[in-house]
Amino acid sequence: MKIKIKLFGNCKDIFQNSTLHLNFDKKIKVRDIRSKLIEIIERKHSTNKSYKDLIKKSAFCSEQNEIVSDSYVLKKDKIISIIPPIGGG
Repeated sequence: MKIKIKLFGNCKDIFQNSTLHLNFDKKIKVRDIRSKLIEIIERKHSTNKSYKDLIKKSAFCSEQNEIVSDSYVLKKDKIISIIPPIGGG
């Protein structure tokens, strides 16, 4: 199963791209995508704890533009977006 992840905000900077493509063997949950992104960060930016924290705090958005929880199941090839938290003052 192929998952296309659209990246926004600081996530684009972390992964140096506006999209990522990940392959999974079976149906997955958003938490599996979040874990995979953290694994990638640990390989490429092992000393940067703030990158991992950003992924942990980010929201995911379905193809229907709805925020989905970590338990949201993806059963076939899908597009999902990761939306990092936005700070203001």
